[in-house]
Amino acid sequence: MKKGIVVALILMSIGFAAVTTSLVINGTINYGYDTKDFDVYFSEAILDGEVKSEELIDTTKKSITFTTKELSKKGDRSILEYQVMNNSKQYDATVAIECKRLDAENQESDEITSKYTEITASPISLTVKAQESRKGTITVELKNVSTEEIDEKFKCSLTVNPGEREKESSTYIADNYCDSVAKPNLGTNDKLIPVTISDDGTVTKVSEDNESWYDYCDKKWANAVILKDGETAPEDNQKIDMDNIEAMFVWIPKYKYRLWNVEVEDPLYNVHSIEIEFDTKDTEDIEGVSCATPMESGNIGNCNNGEYMTHPAFKSFGVDGFWVGKFETGYKEAKKEVEARINNNDSSHIIIKPDVYSWRSNTVKNMFEASQNYKESLQSHMMKNTEWGAVAYLSHSIFGINKELTINNNSAHKTGYAALPTIDQSKILGETGDGEPFNTPWNTFNGFTASTTGNITGVYDMSGGAWEYMASYVQESSEDKTGFSKEELQSLDERFVDVYAKDSTTTSYNKMILGDATGEMGPFTRYEDTDNNWRWHNSWYADGSHFVEASNPWFHRGGVSDYGVIAGQFDFFRYSDTIYNGAGFRISLAPQ
Repeated sequence: MKKGIVVALILMSIGFAAVTTSLVINGTINYGYDTKDFDVYFSEAILDGEVKSEELIDTTKKSITFTTKELSKKGDRSILEYQVMNNSKQYDATVAIECKRLDAENQESDEITSKYTEITASPISLTVKAQESRKGTITVELKNVSTEEIDEKFKCSLTVNPGEREKESSTYIADNYCDSVAKPNLGTNDKLIPVTISDDGTVTKVSEDNESWYDYCDKKWANAVILKDGETAPEDNQKIDMDNIEAMFVWIPKYKYRLWNVEVEDPLYNVHSIEIEFDTKDTEDIEGVSCATPMESGNIGNCNNGEYMTHPAFKSFGVDGFWVGKFETGYKEAKKEVEARINNNDSSHIIIKPDVYSWRSNTVKNMFEASQNYKESLQSHMMKNTEWGAVAYLSHSIFGINKELTINNNSAHKTGYAALPTIDQSKILGETGDGEPFNTPWNTFNGFTASTTGNITGVYDMSGGAWEYMASYVQESSEDKTGFSKEELQSLDERFVDVYAKDSTTTSYNKMILGDATGEMGPFTRYEDTDNNWRWHNSWYADGSHFVEASNPWFHRGGVSDYGVIAGQFDFFRYSDTIYNGAGFRISLAPQ
């Protein structure tokens, strides 16, 4: 039998001394093919977001060696992110990882979890197509502390099997991850029309049973449209003219994610690929494995770092997924920027598509009511903070773009644009002109960098564009600038709003609702930006981070077109809920 070796060696120490761990990844290639062309190796490795490939991967690119940081308290983790490259031309590769703990004699133990440490590999299996690469992680977590020096060793076997390259096959990420993706719910009345969108923006009607409609493991999210009144749905495989489309939506399937910062100020594991598993069942309290979703501001329930939790965005309506507006909500009749500054709640003006002016200068109450009145049979509503968090987290996983989105710097607040990479993004507030020629539209290679998938199937305008008010506010707020009376706010259906603790302050990030992409983005620091303004920033790309408070009780997300690097899908600010030229909103659908 021919064998090839792919090895990673971890040296880890735990307790109060420097912990050393050793991890060995042995790769074996099954015999049966002419494997002269078959070559799988480590192309990238990052330890705890700091130590880079050149310090970890040996010259043969077949082994990785690293020493963990000091692990001194329960829950401390050290994470190796690695990338496996299949440099073959004729063979795809299936890769499986199994980890074992070694005893004092360096023999494999049947127990992977010791008294002190646990090691996990994610994913445990994946498919690496020819000439493609895939990422995975090895996580070492301290389960219990010790006053004495403890040495732990682990060995992970990486089995690599070649297979004949599938002609015309798509590129996949861990195929088995997508077996549990919830099928998109198109509703019964005001039915959504399933579509595919080509890279040039061409929209085509497909059957909801068409296998090519979506594939989340290929970062291809499901899209659907609502046609303008009077338009008839075409037959399957027929194109739909953009002029006939009123609104475009993207499906966010129900998932659970692995918690990493329930205490807000944990510095161990900041920017990383968020570990997501699609699952239509709600997680329960199982120590060390999962926790029931708290669903409450300032309450982390029985949740601990490393456990999986069903994202709260899917629990409010009891659905297996929700639709989110592919773009910020626009004003249908606006032919120039000023004509989209309208203060009313007439839902007949709603349009959700690229290259339209965002609907702004409106009261929060009008935004809220227009959203609910839009398609009641589909439970349309103004997007909530937790729903924003669900989209942001999915974007920063192996199923999304997995990095920060490019800002929509179109100063006219047109939807679906992305700043050109030649623009100096290090400048916080700068002149971006009227959108020409400093940015590009959604259906271009550069435009894809502003999409949550890195391709045309994702959600746009989550960085820059207009601020987006969320249906999320401080409990018992006395403010009345939204148009709501205090009594009306208190009587709102709890499914349609996220309510935050009344003692919230600008920096009370612990008042988060787990999953809303606020407190979990910590730790937070305050410093002066290049425009001479002092702001709070999170640890994820230094996006702006000001929590809601009594005098500024409403969340808005994403930043605005001239916010440069402090805008992003993890940006959050609070506002006094007054009518604001720079703030709009987004619509979600939760059909039963």
